[in-house]
Amino acid sequence: MFREQRVLAIVPARGGSKRLPGKNLHLVAGKPLIAWALEAGGKASAVDRTVLSTDDDALVASAVNQGFSDFLIRPAGLAGDDASMTSVIAHAIKELKERGDDFGYLVLLQPTSPLRTAQHIDQAFDIMGKKNALGAVSICSTEHPKEWMSAISKDGLLDTFFQETQLEHQSQEFKPSYQINGAIYIVPIAEFLRQKTLFLRSGMAALVMERQDSVDIDDAYDLQLADWLLRQRQASGAKEINPTKEIS
Repeated sequence: MFREQRVLAIVPARGGSKRLPGKNLHLVAGKPLIAWALEAGGKASAVDRTVLSTDDDALVASAVNQGFSDFLIRPAGLAGDDASMTSVIAHAIKELKERGDDFGYLVLLQPTSPLRTAQHIDQAFDIMGKKNALGAVSICSTEHPKEWMSAISKDGLLDTFFQETQLEHQSQEFKPSYQINGAIYIVPIAEFLRQKTLFLRSGMAALVMERQDSVDIDDAYDLQLADWLLRQRQASGAKEINPTKEIS
């Protein structure tokens, strides 16, 4: 619980993936990708219930095989590429409420962030408490300053790119820049339903995760990287994750 309100963690996972077929069932450090998210939600002390939202029987079977049995089957309209995450979350909240299970806070845990742990989730709630924040989103530092980044033109030339960037400056001359890493989103459910977004315009705290804990699975390379990092973590017997940071 958090602030005397129950906390619901939703793990959204559908069967289809164009770039990496069967992505959520791929093994990463000996476990299906989906298992890492379910485990993180289940072990987080702030989370009261973790639910898998899926359209796929194979994902349900995989979750059951991992000892997990709390899932919601999405309607066909929420199973395609064009289904928004907002709609998927709203469906899960509505379904549970109709069954008499009400919650005050939502935690979204995407399966594509297997290096996120229960400790990260609890740290996010801790930061929310310290800062009296409405919610929290996990971020990580960018590999390069945002001042070195831009788009290229359709003709493939770098004219605009060089005009819009500051490549002549050293990276240490710029303020640190950050990106959403996709690992953790926490919002009050009432605000989510009112604003219809996870990105509330004010009052959101930043959980700054290390880049090595922020791998977001999009392709085969990401899978290999996550597998190696998790195996390194297991081999070291690490009981503690890399510390997160607060932005003051």
